[in-house]
Order: sequence, then C-alpha cells, then structure tokens
Amino acid sequence: MPRIIAALAIAAALIFGVFIIKNKTVAPTSSTALIAEQIQNANQSSLAAYAQELESLGAASGTSAILLPPTPDIAIGTDVVLAPPTATDKLAQNILETYINAKQSGVAVSSNVATQIADNVISQPYQDSQTAKTYSAANIKTENSYSMADIENYGNAVGKIISAPPAPNEQFELSVFETFANSGDETVLSSLSLNIARYKKMVSSLLAVPVPQIFVESHIGLLNSLSGIVDSIQKMQNAPTDPVGAINATTEYETTTRNLVSVLSAEKAIFLKENATFSSSQPGYILVK
Repeated sequence: MPRIIAALAIAAALIFGVFIIKNKTVAPTSSTALIAEQIQNANQSSLAAYAQELESLGAASGTSAILLPPTPDIAIGTDVVLAPPTATDKLAQNILETYINAKQSGVAVSSNVATQIADNVISQPYQDSQTAKTYSAANIKTENSYSMADIENYGNAVGKIISAPPAPNEQFELSVFETFANSGDETVLSSLSLNIARYKKMVSSLLAVPVPQIFVESHIGLLNSLSGIVDSIQKMQNAPTDPVGAINATTEYETTTRNLVSVLSAEKAIFLKENATFSSSQPGYILVK
C-alpha cells in the first residue's frame, strides 16, 4: 500500500505542475512535455511499482472505478461513502491507466511513448461531479398582474442587490486566484470565502423579490448566472486539492459572467420597452443607464 500512496503523490505533483504551467499561459506543448517527463522519470520507480500492484489486483482489466488512496483500518461491514471523483482524480486515473495499458502491451515507456500518453490525457476534458445549483420559475415569486409601480419597485430591488458593495477586505476573485497560481500560497484562497458569501447573499435576496411576469425569464437568468459564479469561485478555492477542476472553473467563470452581462442587457431592454424611469439616485438606475 505505501507504493500506491507514493504513486498517487507523483501523480498529484505532476498534475499540479500542469496547473501552474497553464496559469502562466505556457504553450500546451509545454504541459505535454511536463507530463511526459514525469511519466518517464517515474517509470523505474513508484509509478512502475504502482502499475505492478494494480495488475496483481486486476485493477487494470477494464475497470472504470476511480483509484483512491486506501482508508486506514476500516472494520469489515462498515459503510463507507466515498466522495465523488474530482476532475483531478479523473486525470490521474487516466494517466495511470494509460501507463498500465502501455506496460501490459509490452511497450517500453520511452520518451516517445511518454509523450503519446501525455498527448492522450491532455486532449480529453475532465469535469468534476460538482455542478452549480440551478433555478426555475418554481423558485421565484411571480406577479402575473403588475403595474408600472411594480416594475419600478422590481428594478430598485434588483439594482440594490446587485450593486451592494464588497466586504472591506474583499478582492476580485480572479486576482486572488492569479496570486495563488503565481505564488503557490494556499492561504490566499481563504479570502475567496468573502466573494462566495457576497454572491450567495445576492442569490438569496433575488429569490425574495416579487417578479413581474415580463421579467421572469431574465430573473431566472440572473439567479443561474450568479449561482454559476458561486460554483466557479468555490472550485477555484479548492485548487490545492483539485487543480484541474480549478482550471476548468476559470473558464466557467468567464462564460458565466458573460451570461450575466447578457441577462442584464435583457433586463435593460424590458425596462426601456415599458418606459420605466429611474432617477440617478435610485438603485434601479444602474439597470438602465
């Protein structure tokens, strides 16, 4: 069992190296080279021993289970609930299975073979099991009958929620993540809890707002965009344990924020179409300016 733990440690170091490289915008070939080098370097050490142990257990015979570190001395009959595999778990599994398959076929893991393994694993998508919570019309308070006052009240309520100032020590989430990627200092990620709390508060506040029927679709879009941002930041915060998921999260964050901008544009169009007006001192003004 110590050999398995050592092999997983190699895989973790390898993956984290890819994480740092990607966040410094090095060309993809550099990520491939890093994986290939690590695979070849590990060929005569722990990873090779791990492959042999897996073969002896029959784990390489087509299993799709995620290989996890052993749990210490669990009594027989004890119910064990394993956490769903992260994106990093899936990448590590793929690296190891591809390596084992190469060894079983009798191919020497040369630099060329190691590069082929790296090309294979890097070219595939790896998603974790965590997804953002989604909302529908069933989750909001819809006003089927509404007046101009209701429309303007809605605008002021939403404007106040989305323009709420950040906490005193809160920093832009991508800046925090970049600081971590450049320094490797995991402690900086704790500050993302402030960002997560602020976006969660926006979602809970928006759920309490009465929504005129004409805004139902855009309001749901607001909720789901903000929920997606929460999910992305949480995954960034989990970078030390799931670096691949964190890389994915930065892309998801950019996509979700673009969706948020589109939804706010749709809200603005509805306010203008309905001739709703807000003075510059009202919270709703931010939605139409």
